[in-house]
Amino acid sequence: MKMIRVIALTAAVMFCFASIAGAAAMKIGFVDLQKALITSTAGQAAKAKMDVEVKKVEKEVKKRQQELSSAQQALQKQLALLSDTAKQEKELAFQQKVKDYKRFAKDKQDQLKSKEMMLTQQIIKDLRVQVQQLCKDKGLSMIFEKGQLVYAVDAVDYTDALIKSYNASYNKNHKKK
Repeated sequence: MKMIRVIALTAAVMFCFASIAGAAAMKIGFVDLQKALITSTAGQAAKAKMDVEVKKVEKEVKKRQQELSSAQQALQKQLALLSDTAKQEKELAFQQKVKDYKRFAKDKQDQLKSKEMMLTQQIIKDLRVQVQQLCKDKGLSMIFEKGQLVYAVDAVDYTDALIKSYNASYNKNHKKK
């Protein structure tokens, strides 16, 4: 996957240099989408939302874990008094509770990952729209993602402008709601 990105980036750069002869003044820039994702108002709101969800899930998982621990302690106390058949039944029932707990914890973890991915993808989608607008506003021919660059001068870093425009758009759209 990285190799494809490198090839695509190399092809784009070669295209740029080949096109420079025909282009009057090609302006190129870059943005740090990760920084924009983390520091934007939308990114901060998504993080706060996820923090609340994580705490809620942690509380549920801890409650189930405590219930499981209590059940284990009760089982340990009863084992000496039970017949072999009853012991086996109780142990099987406890093992099923352990499986249920593990499944519950995994399902909750998967739900959190899915929700985080959904929120992140929406922000990235919105940022891409803002990148296109930024190109139009600044007269840029191309914008690269910082992670794909080997080197670029800070003068062509449009990350702060992207964050500013995205925050303005996000705040405008969320005040209506």
